Amino acid sequence: MGSKRYHSKTPGKLNYSLFCIGVCLIILLPLCDTFNLDVENPSVYSGPNGSYFGYSVEFYLTNSSRRESRVKRAS
Repeated sequence: MGSKRYHSKTPGKLNYSLFCIGVCLIILLPLCDTFNLDVENPSVYSGPNGSYFGYSVEFYLTNSSRRESRVKRAS
């Protein structure tokens, strides 16, 4: 009276899921590069103490008429 072995389909589904996640990462990671902050030429803004200046994203036009956004940080 031997015991029957039951084979689960989980390894195949797991491999397929990991493959799909890998493909998504390969496709989407290059797109994330455009959202990096400019660490070589930072813009630092400050306001009076206690004003919570900088907890926002400001849109403005530069000299090149290109639309940019800068993330301000509190001082």
